[in-house]
Amino acid sequence: MPNARDIASICAAAGADMPSDTRPLSAPIYQSSVFEIDSLETVDDLYEGRAEGFIYSRDSNPNVSILEKVVAQLENADDSVAFASGMAAIGITLLSMVESGNRIVAGSELYGGTNLMLRQHLSKLGVETQFVDTTDLDAVEQTLDSQPRLILVESITNPLLRLTDIESISQMAHQRGVQVVVDNTLASPLLLRPLELGADVTLHSATKNLGGHSDVTGGVAAARADITMAMRQSNRVWGSVLDPFAAWLIVRGIKTLPLRVEKACENAFAVAQFLSDHPKISAVHYPGLPDHPQHKLAVDTLGGRFGWMVTFELAGGGRSASSFVKGLDMIKLAASLGEAQTTISHPAKTSHRSLTGDEQAVLGIRNGLIRLSCGIESASDILADLASALAKS
Repeated sequence: MPNARDIASICAAAGADMPSDTRPLSAPIYQSSVFEIDSLETVDDLYEGRAEGFIYSRDSNPNVSILEKVVAQLENADDSVAFASGMAAIGITLLSMVESGNRIVAGSELYGGTNLMLRQHLSKLGVETQFVDTTDLDAVEQTLDSQPRLILVESITNPLLRLTDIESISQMAHQRGVQVVVDNTLASPLLLRPLELGADVTLHSATKNLGGHSDVTGGVAAARADITMAMRQSNRVWGSVLDPFAAWLIVRGIKTLPLRVEKACENAFAVAQFLSDHPKISAVHYPGLPDHPQHKLAVDTLGGRFGWMVTFELAGGGRSASSFVKGLDMIKLAASLGEAQTTISHPAKTSHRSLTGDEQAVLGIRNGLIRLSCGIESASDILADLASALAKS
């Protein structure tokens, strides 16, 4: 359903509508595994949907429910389901949508953990995956001849920050009865809402920008009610549920999401411009630069903000990367992204470590590749730290 309020207002009010006579502005933490029920008749009413309430936190919990309602609003979805991590969100979503003998078409530049799940784990369950460059619409259309169950893409790929034309892929997929699942982590609902472009499911690692403070792990997926119902059932069975305190932390993070995203995007744009002119940088991957292969798509779909991530390649390769990392002061080396603090990672050694050297090379993941996640610090301080480290490398 369309939202009457602006997305920033939805974020600011996150968690404030918890049912209560006193209506707290910040919801309490319901750190309880079970809930008292008045009667056996009430048990039936709760399980069959005639009454609202909570039974057991593996099924549902007030804090988790608050988070799910907020994310559903942010993504303009019927409903959403929260999970213990971003990988749990991807895994349980896929398990609820495919069965043995089905085929998945997946973007060739997916996060390394997702790639590993598809190749080594879902394959054991009889689910085959065909990888394709999702920036090539003709190539995507050809894969539909194999009658896949769904297409799995990233709105902005990790780590090379290429964009997928979700609207075009959704149109061609739906003509063949194929569903579209989008990992929207690197865009967030502030930059892009895949469901509004025709996707069937949009999901996030809430560990990243939704939480945004490096203090919680979680995931969430949003979709139509019939899809989320199947996800919720799978989530209960597999036990990959989010705990109450983690849900509370993510909701707290969402309250400042618009402010953090706005500042981080401004910083990323300044960093990309600085690096694109630096003699020790051989390439900069950033959708906001005119030479980015999907720059026009980024302008059309991201609303003038191009994300908080900048990926770049050091001309000196892996040896330069090692000295560059050691030369940083304020910017820290970390395996995640989307924090309030600016961090860097080395995809070949972290997010895509599970791939062989040849597989990394095919994707353009070289030893000199650095992924930078901009935070909310002063842009001048970020640039100064980068300049100092590059001078030493």
